[in-house]
Amino acid sequence: MHQAYSVHSILKQGVQIESIAAYGNHVILGTRSGQLIMYSVDDETGVDMRMFNKNFSRKPITQMEVIASENLLFVLTDNLVQVCDIRRIESNFAFMHSAADTKGCTLFTLDVDMPKSITGRVATFIRVCCAIRRRLVFFFWKEDKLNSLELSIELSDVPRSLSWVGHAVCVGYKDEYVIYDISGKSPKKHNLFLTSSSISRDPCICLIRNNLLGISKDSYLVVVDPSQYKETNEGFTDLRPGGMESNNILPPLLWSSPLLDLVWDEPYAVGRVNNAIEVRSLVGKDTLVQTIPELQKTRFLVHADKGTIFAAATSELWCIRMVDIPTQRQQLLQQKKFQLAIELTQISDEPALDRDQTIRQIHMLYAKELFTNKEYSAAMKEFEKASIDPYDVIRLFPSLVPEPKSGPDDIAVPTPSAPALDDADLEDAYLALIEYLALARQREVVKLRDTKSSSKSLLEIIDTTLLKCYLQTNDSLVAPLLRLNQCHLEESEKTLKRHNKISELIILYQMKGKHKDALKLLREQASIEGSVLQGRKRTIRYLQELGVDHLPLIFEFSDWVLKENPEEGLSIFTDELIEVESLPRAKVLDFLISKHKALVIPYLEHVITEWKDSNTLLHNVLLKQYREQVQRLLAQQEKGEEVPDLKPMRAKLYKMLEDSNDYSPDRVLEEFPTNMLLEERALILGRLKKHDKVLSIYIHILGDVAKATSYALANFQEDEKIFQTLIKCILIPPTESPYEGVILHPDFVEVNQEVLLDLLNTYATKIDPFEIFEYLPDEMPMSQLEKYLEKSIRKKMADKHQMQMMCGLLEAESNRLEAALQAQQNISFELNEFSVCPECKKRFPSQSAFVRYPNGQIVHLSCHARIAKAAGQQ
Repeated sequence: MHQAYSVHSILKQGVQIESIAAYGNHVILGTRSGQLIMYSVDDETGVDMRMFNKNFSRKPITQMEVIASENLLFVLTDNLVQVCDIRRIESNFAFMHSAADTKGCTLFTLDVDMPKSITGRVATFIRVCCAIRRRLVFFFWKEDKLNSLELSIELSDVPRSLSWVGHAVCVGYKDEYVIYDISGKSPKKHNLFLTSSSISRDPCICLIRNNLLGISKDSYLVVVDPSQYKETNEGFTDLRPGGMESNNILPPLLWSSPLLDLVWDEPYAVGRVNNAIEVRSLVGKDTLVQTIPELQKTRFLVHADKGTIFAAATSELWCIRMVDIPTQRQQLLQQKKFQLAIELTQISDEPALDRDQTIRQIHMLYAKELFTNKEYSAAMKEFEKASIDPYDVIRLFPSLVPEPKSGPDDIAVPTPSAPALDDADLEDAYLALIEYLALARQREVVKLRDTKSSSKSLLEIIDTTLLKCYLQTNDSLVAPLLRLNQCHLEESEKTLKRHNKISELIILYQMKGKHKDALKLLREQASIEGSVLQGRKRTIRYLQELGVDHLPLIFEFSDWVLKENPEEGLSIFTDELIEVESLPRAKVLDFLISKHKALVIPYLEHVITEWKDSNTLLHNVLLKQYREQVQRLLAQQEKGEEVPDLKPMRAKLYKMLEDSNDYSPDRVLEEFPTNMLLEERALILGRLKKHDKVLSIYIHILGDVAKATSYALANFQEDEKIFQTLIKCILIPPTESPYEGVILHPDFVEVNQEVLLDLLNTYATKIDPFEIFEYLPDEMPMSQLEKYLEKSIRKKMADKHQMQMMCGLLEAESNRLEAALQAQQNISFELNEFSVCPECKKRFPSQSAFVRYPNGQIVHLSCHARIAKAAGQQ
């Protein structure tokens, strides 16, 4: 305990006091005989009577409330509320208004709201709630009188105590408390709890911190938040009947005996109990601050101003003044009551900078005390409030402080004194530190946006310390921290190795850009039995995520994976990831050709088939790989070996040559053999539109008339003479093979008249007889050509007839147009000085431009342009 207040006697053996009110340094007494007296209490001038109204009422003054900002005094006497003006001393409580509607009032409470408008003007709204028998009636003060709010509430009993805050009115009966929410269309009742668990007691209600209710129950003070009872769209939050701890925001505060009266003077609750006045704090374990036994006879307590309370007995009056805050703070710090010292400092009149600095210092002292008492979580919260450098907090844990590097310019930094941490307390301490550092990290990340080097350095220390704490408490959080971290590389590397966290060490290397170290470690761990990194999958995933900037590393460390498992390793370059797809494919191809040639075909097939790559180089290389494979397999076949892969490989080559439009046929043809794969060669020559060579291969070498015919049909639209070329291939057999080492087909060494006649008869309309007659054999009878000639001549005659018809139709259309033109040219009209434009109603001056419509109407050129523009806009 310490002395928070000093007591000064003001009046002894004077009038019989029935009620009391106060504001500032003024106290107003209401007597049993109906008198009103105002005293002014000053430390220098002493006590001075300022106003006295001897005959204000014939009945006792039972209650008074003062509104200092408006200089109004509300008085309850003879069960009627009256209002006085206390602005002028000489007026001696000038009477203003007597509210007849309050007749029968036994108790009242005020609600004063002072909102500020957008212009900065402050208005005062005063509302009054009167208890009239078993009913609450509401009024508002306007134009110097009380007006009805048209609101009343029926009660179950006569109220003994009232308090109004915002939307809620708290009513105390002789046996219970209730709250009425008046924010909605109709008042809503909420039961709180009984006034006592054993006997009936007079209720006691006080407004705390301007928006909370302090309510007495037995020997306890219960703090209730009225906002929990405000009507919302989602309904109410109600207290459970009879409970004290269900919804109150602070634990119940125990007093030495039941409260008889209570006032709030920040940060103290000053209450009248059986044999004294007690001063208590709402914070801390030991709430009793001071006991004032000399005021045991008091009947009334009233708060006047910050640090000023008046107490009154039947005929005595005291002023209770708060001891100056620096004196109290010194005593509190000696007693280690830091929370109360902070609350007092917050309301002190010291300069803002000094006050804030003092509060931070007290938070620091409090935090260290809590840390010493092993209340680590609470200590970290106080460190946070003190805005201390996080590194100073970390230094309280010597095992977490990074080892200093020795050097000639190093300065030894002393570690702050802190109690040694037992092994049993370490986990709790680490958990509290983690919570603190997480908040500090958020702050430093924001500072980092300003690119402050100090913030970067501090963030590095914070993350490194968090890493160490996670390893001691919850190592599952290590990986998420490392993925977005500023950890110190060397310190974190040593820590992870010490705890054998190899997987997390890989993440550290990855986030710090030490990819080579990570890949070396992955290669080492891949072959270690039982290692979390055993196998190739982690290496493959790591390489896939590196991207194009680290291509040499990808090639270097993919080599061992490709050697161990080529199919699995190829996914480094073919997986469906953005980083993988963006790798330069030409360079990957060069790497595979030089180191892993067997994987070239699978890689190119994936790139072309799955990724739809149209790069000509890749298509050319894949065709070359197919060709080389087929040639190799054909060579094995000639040796008598079984080659099951030959047919599917040759089918791939043929299909790509036939379907792909992205390879370069001339480049592919340069490397293509001339003594084999002639069918595939024909496909390439077809792309180059060398029809004679293609047809020569199909007829003279392969003897495949069907393919030759299909080829001619496919290209007939581009070259209408292609069938003549086909017929000539049959009519003019070569004397030797066009390709060295290739044997001519025996069916076409001489003219094959059967095939020739079949083609002539089938495609007669596509073969011009004048082009082939000179090549026909002399011994071929004309009777065999009858069918061909008939179809061909009919086609020629049909074409001639169609041409004649088209000429006749075009000539007729030309004659019609000439006649129409002549008819229009023969039209004449007269335009003189009396002609008027139908649009603008003006005459046509000489040499003016005009337009004549088909209906004969004539308008100015400008009028026509205006009409055309309007029509276009519509």
